[in-house]
Amino acid sequence: MDAFFMTGSALVETGMIIILATVLAYVARYLKQPLLVAYVFTGILIGPVGLGLIKDLGNIEMLAEFGTAFLLFTIGLEIDVPKLRSVGAASVVGGLIQILSTFALGFLVSLWIGFNYVVGIYIGSLVAFSSTMIVAKLLVDRNEINTLHGRIMLGVLVLQDLAVILILPVLRSIDGMFSYDVFINAVVNGIGLFSLAIVLNRYVFKKVLEKAARSGELLFLTTVSVCFAFIAVSETLRFPVAIGAFFGGIALAQSPYNLEIYGKMRSLRDFFLVIFFSTLGVQLNLTVLSTMIPQFLIILLLVVIVKPLILSLIYLAMGYGGRTSSIIGLGMSQASEFSFILAFQGLRIFNHISQDVFSLIVSVIVISIIITPYLMKFRKNIYGFFSSIDFPGKHHFGTPTHVKKLEKKPETGLSKHVVVFGCDVMGSRIVDYLKNQRIRFIVAEHNPETIRKLTSDGVYALYGDADNEDLLKEIGLYKAKLAIITIPDIEIAGFVISKARRFNPGIKIYARAHCEEDAQVLYKAGADFVVVPDFVSGGMIIRKIEYFLGGKNNHIRHVDVRKK
Repeated sequence: MDAFFMTGSALVETGMIIILATVLAYVARYLKQPLLVAYVFTGILIGPVGLGLIKDLGNIEMLAEFGTAFLLFTIGLEIDVPKLRSVGAASVVGGLIQILSTFALGFLVSLWIGFNYVVGIYIGSLVAFSSTMIVAKLLVDRNEINTLHGRIMLGVLVLQDLAVILILPVLRSIDGMFSYDVFINAVVNGIGLFSLAIVLNRYVFKKVLEKAARSGELLFLTTVSVCFAFIAVSETLRFPVAIGAFFGGIALAQSPYNLEIYGKMRSLRDFFLVIFFSTLGVQLNLTVLSTMIPQFLIILLLVVIVKPLILSLIYLAMGYGGRTSSIIGLGMSQASEFSFILAFQGLRIFNHISQDVFSLIVSVIVISIIITPYLMKFRKNIYGFFSSIDFPGKHHFGTPTHVKKLEKKPETGLSKHVVVFGCDVMGSRIVDYLKNQRIRFIVAEHNPETIRKLTSDGVYALYGDADNEDLLKEIGLYKAKLAIITIPDIEIAGFVISKARRFNPGIKIYARAHCEEDAQVLYKAGADFVVVPDFVSGGMIIRKIEYFLGGKNNHIRHVDVRKK
C-alpha cells in the first residue's frame, strides 16, 4: 500500500510538472522567450523556493536521469562524424586549450574564494565543460548545425564529453593516492566505447536498421534497445549513463533512416526535456545562494563571460575571424549537464562536496543555461560592440584567414549582378539555372561543405550569415540588380530585404516563405515577389486533379500569395 501511494505521488508530481510547464510554455511563447526558461521556472515555482509542492525530489530524480540519457542520445543521432573531420584539428586544438585553461582558472579561483582543492576540481569542471544538450538544441533551432561555427562547437563538445570520462577516475581516487592504472583503464574504456559506436555505425547497425525499418514499431524498439545497451555498457564501465546514451546515438547516426529514428525519439526527448530542466529548477536553493552570493557571482562570471572570451580569443588567433569566433564563444557560455551529474555523484556517492556546494553548482548551471539563449539572440549586438573597440593588431587578428580559404571572389568588383542567399535544394536549382544562362552572380552560404563544392565548380561564393552587414557589402548587394533569398529564417530574410531596399532602391528582390503570414512579413519588408513552396506544389497537384477529372472542377485554381 505504501508503495502504491509512493507511485501515485510520483505520478502526481510528474503531472504537476508537465501541466505547469505547458502553461508557462504558452506564456514564454507569447512573450517570445525560450521554452527552456519556462521549464526551469516550472521547477522553481513548484520547488522549495516557490510553492513547495515537490517534497521528495527522489520521486523524479530517476525520470530526470532518463531525461539526460534520452536527450544525449538524440544529440548523438545528429552528430555527423565525417563532417566533423573537416574541422577536427580546429576542434581538438581549440578544445584542448579551452578545457585546460578554463579548468585551471576555475580550480585556482575556487581556492582563492575559500574552497578546498577537492571542491576546486568540481568547480574547475563546472567552468570547463559546456552543455552539449543546450548548444545542439540552439544550433538546430537556428538551422546552424552545419555551419562552420556549428561544426566546430559540436567538435569541441564531443571532446569535452570524452574529457568527462577522464575526470571520473580522478574523482573516485581524489581522497587517496591517485592510481594511474585506474586512469589509464578509464581512458582505454572511454576510447573503446567511442570506437565501438563508430564500428557498429559503419558495419552493423545500417544492415540491422534496414530490416527493422520495415516496421515502424520494430524500428522504434530497436532504437531504444541500442540506447539501453550502450547505457548498460556504460554502467559496467562505471561511466555516467548519459555518456553511454550519447555514444549510442552516435552508433545510429548517419543511417538512411536517421530522420525517421529522430522523429520517433523526439517525443520522448521533448517529454524528458521538461522533466530534466524542471528538476534543475526544483534544486535551486536561494537560501544557500543568499549566504554565498560572492562565490556564486564569481563562478557565474567565469562561466558566462570569461569562458566565452577565452574561446573567442582562441579561434580568433586561429584565423576564424571575429564573427565566427564570437559565436563559438557565446554559444558555449553555459555549464554542462555533465557538471550536474558529476556534482550529484560528488554529493551522493563520493561524499566529496556538501549540500551547500551542490546547490551552488546547480544554481550556476541553471542561471547560465537561462542566460545562453539571450546571448545567442543578441550575439550580433555583442559582436558589434566589441568589434567597435580599437586595439593594436585588431586588423590582423580580426581577419578570418581560415574562412577566406573557402571562398571564391571575382578579381574585379561586382555590379548589376545577381545575389543568391542560400544554396539548399531551391537555391541549388537557381544556381544551376544562372550558370547555364551564363548570368553573372555570386552566392552567400553558411554551410562550409556547400561553399567548397560551389567554389570547386567555379562559382563565386562567400561564407557567412546573411545578417552580417560586412558580408552584404562584400557580396555587392547594394550594387546588384536582383537578390534571390532562399534562406529559411524569416527574421534574417527580412533584415536582408530591408537593407537592400534602403541602400539599393532599384533592386528587385525575390524571396521564399514557409507560410502566408511569413510572406506578408517579407512583402512589408520590401520584397517584390515571395513564393510559398507548399502553395506552389499544392497548385500543381490541383492542376493534375483538374486534368484527371476532365476539367469538371474548373472553379479550382492555383493558390498564390499576393502582395497585400
